[in-house]
Amino acid sequence: MEKIWAVVPAAGIGKRMGMAVKKQFIRLKGKEILIRTLQTLAEVPEIEGILLVVSRDDLDLCQHLIHDHHIEKVKDILPGGSTRQESVLKGLSAVPKDCTMAVIHDGARPLVTRQQIEETVRAARQYGGALLAVPVKDTIKMANKKGFAVQTPPRSNLWSAQTPQAFRYPDILNAHRHAIVMGDYACTDDSQIVEKYLDLPVKIVQGSYENIKITTPEDISIGERILEAREAQNGGGREA
Repeated sequence: MEKIWAVVPAAGIGKRMGMAVKKQFIRLKGKEILIRTLQTLAEVPEIEGILLVVSRDDLDLCQHLIHDHHIEKVKDILPGGSTRQESVLKGLSAVPKDCTMAVIHDGARPLVTRQQIEETVRAARQYGGALLAVPVKDTIKMANKKGFAVQTPPRSNLWSAQTPQAFRYPDILNAHRHAIVMGDYACTDDSQIVEKYLDLPVKIVQGSYENIKITTPEDISIGERILEAREAQNGGGREA
């Protein structure tokens, strides 16, 4: 029987945001970024439960926010590690052992849609692993250590990775554990860990350029405009 759980790493401090409030708690059109993220994940019927991984200092705040917004699918809030990779592994290690698929989604990506999550889950169900991504718009240059361009990869082969990323649970748990055993803390997303340590195919699901990760103050303005456009499209109702 299929059992899907989501792990949401949200333990970052958001240095690039340059604000006193951590980015996941900044309000985006009246609602915390993290709450928007969790609510969208909770809307996906296939997701049975959500594990939230945050800084130890934020445990009580998150507990209050989740209670106030009645997000019942959040089953536990865990203290994170010093890196995103460590936080994800803490979340994966706490998932019920009968879980069959893990969906990993950044807490600071509040503009993902239910449809995008469901499409990623369907692809992971078929191929074993999948990630949301968009084609890169710019020409990408490889540089040497002296800062000179040495190679231009074909743009048609390049994608900008997003989350959610979904995998068969035993595979992603084993891949993360293998990386830690190897002392490798440099992986920047979960697909990279699977590619590197399990050599399993990960299917790319085309996402949306709207699924931005809130990182800088400019992203707040962009996110608000996206939400306003969605609300207008929906006739003033709740955004998709």
